[in-house]
Amino acid sequence: MEMTSLEFLREVDFLKNVSIDILESLVSKCPLKELKKGEVLFKDEEEGGSMYVILSGELMVSKNGIEIARRGKGDYIGEMSLVGSTPRSATVASTLPALLLEITQELFTEQLSKSPDALLAIMRTLSDRARDNLKIFKAQDSVRDRSVKAGSQGNLEEHVKYLMQEAGLTSREADVARLICDGLSDKEIAKRLGLSPHTVKDYLKRIYAKFRVHARAQLVSLMFK
Repeated sequence: MEMTSLEFLREVDFLKNVSIDILESLVSKCPLKELKKGEVLFKDEEEGGSMYVILSGELMVSKNGIEIARRGKGDYIGEMSLVGSTPRSATVASTLPALLLEITQELFTEQLSKSPDALLAIMRTLSDRARDNLKIFKAQDSVRDRSVKAGSQGNLEEHVKYLMQEAGLTSREADVARLICDGLSDKEIAKRLGLSPHTVKDYLKRIYAKFRVHARAQLVSLMFK
């Protein structure tokens, strides 16, 4: 088959410098695996006994429901389980009908494990992919953290609004109460709202009375409870 010709395999990075005998052996001994669109090749944490060279189609790599990468013709997948003898580290499924060349653990050990060039190329790929995956998960964590923070801030604002409505605060009293919760002094509140310090103190007395508290700390504690 043309797609498993020596010329094609020679273009795959970890096979570029192996001997012609190894390439011929792979062409003759490695089975082909066909995948339908949407078919799962393997799942995260499964035991792995093969790696695959993609002859056609496209595969999607995902971890915990997050898409990590897509691999196409000439790429390879599943090498980590052979090099490290570890379970699969991600789930791989086809996004298009795909044809793969399967290199089993036995053929890998027999044909490739003694080739320094092949192993070095695979290790470089593993390192590059690990760095890429780390960037993706850091970005996801950052988005998640911002989302949680925004959600918490929104919940706090709703809580404060509810308390102010229940206490019967006027719009101006609510403005003063929020700035108290932000930690501003009477003078800072007066400047922010364009009021005199004396007027701010009057508002404070009314706010305290409506919330039945006697000090700033009690008001803030009630708001953030």
